Amino acid sequence: MRHVVFIGASALLAGLLSAALLPCARADSSSEVAEELKEMRKTLGEMRQSLENQNELIQKQQARIDELERQIKQPAATPAAPSGPMPAPPAPAKGSSLPGVIGSVLPEIGLLGDLVATSSQDGADGDGNDRFSAREVELIVGGYVDPYSRFDATFAFSDSEAADIEEAYLTYWNLPWDLKGRFGRFFPKIGKTAGIHRDQLSTVDEPIVIRRYFGAEGYFRSGADLTGILEGPGGTVLEPTVGVLEGGIGEGAATFGSTRRRPTLYSHLKAFKDLTEASNLELGISHLVGSSDADAAFEVNVLGLDATYLNHLSPSTKLKLQGEFYLQHRDEAFGIDSTTGATTQFDRHPWGAYLLADYKFAPRWGAGLRADHARLIDTAASRHADQGLSAFVTFYQSEWARWRLQYRHEERASSKEDDAVFLQGTFAIGTHKHQLQ
Repeated sequence: MRHVVFIGASALLAGLLSAALLPCARADSSSEVAEELKEMRKTLGEMRQSLENQNELIQKQQARIDELERQIKQPAATPAAPSGPMPAPPAPAKGSSLPGVIGSVLPEIGLLGDLVATSSQDGADGDGNDRFSAREVELIVGGYVDPYSRFDATFAFSDSEAADIEEAYLTYWNLPWDLKGRFGRFFPKIGKTAGIHRDQLSTVDEPIVIRRYFGAEGYFRSGADLTGILEGPGGTVLEPTVGVLEGGIGEGAATFGSTRRRPTLYSHLKAFKDLTEASNLELGISHLVGSSDADAAFEVNVLGLDATYLNHLSPSTKLKLQGEFYLQHRDEAFGIDSTTGATTQFDRHPWGAYLLADYKFAPRWGAGLRADHARLIDTAASRHADQGLSAFVTFYQSEWARWRLQYRHEERASSKEDDAVFLQGTFAIGTHKHQLQ
């Protein structure tokens, strides 16, 4: 690069000399020639100084580039690094930093607000009933720790509940057999709805079976899991996952007991296949085993099935059909009255399901329906199940803003009925990994 600069400068100086000497040869006065030579020497000196400054700047920039390249390559050349090929980490999101260099100093930061207005027949002063609420505000922080791992955290705030850590986990890629591991607090890969954030739902609220079995805000626990990718028959992609979680369950759920020291084991297998260039099918099976009380026995087994069909009917329209089914086997399904000593038998095999259809019929508009049914756990009631029907309309203001209007009718096991209307606004700023489309 230095030679190119000096060659260009020499050509420029030759041109200036030629342009300056020709009029000098035709000049009649020697004093005029001397004056022009003096000015030319001055110009030549200024250009030489400018070239030296530019050359110094080029050397500094080249040294900076060499240093950055050395830092990027250094982890792979470190003796402590594992031998053999190292799987490349996922590409950083748009606007993110280089993994292992600037990312350790400048993490990705995003903020998401989920604002909901609710009008309900339910007389209880529940979460957001008959008022506007900041149902959830999430602070999302994440970045690449090094070329082998990434750390992500989500902090949730609400105007009706205490602040909570929804996620804080490390993802590690450099494991045998191309496995990916997670360690910390996260949403386990169970079904399609229990393991995602509220802003990723197709409706304002979770289906009844998710609320009753896993929690009103989904199911997130501390633990560790491993996920792999396999090639199945007929072009099918398989994703098996196994993990161990702390005991307990989400808000308002009753699948497991409240003792955190009794772990929950889970596994999930997802199968994905492209049916055509515009449509695909995803099937999943989940299994959880855990404790329903404080002892060390595993009294609860949960089997889950899920299916999602997605068809991009055109570049701006798409149809999603989704359903989930959960069946439990409970070894201990009875209650003893502390006063009379009478024993009440409960349903040992409660089950629940939902079906959802979501049709995006225009670039910025969508509509859909959801049907719910869930038999209650360790409850004796006249109907034994909660069921409901919801209809919703969604306006996609942009990739970072979305509005949704939903009507929900529920018939509860307690023989009560409830009609509710929701207006939801979801907005995101910064680097945010959850797409609102």
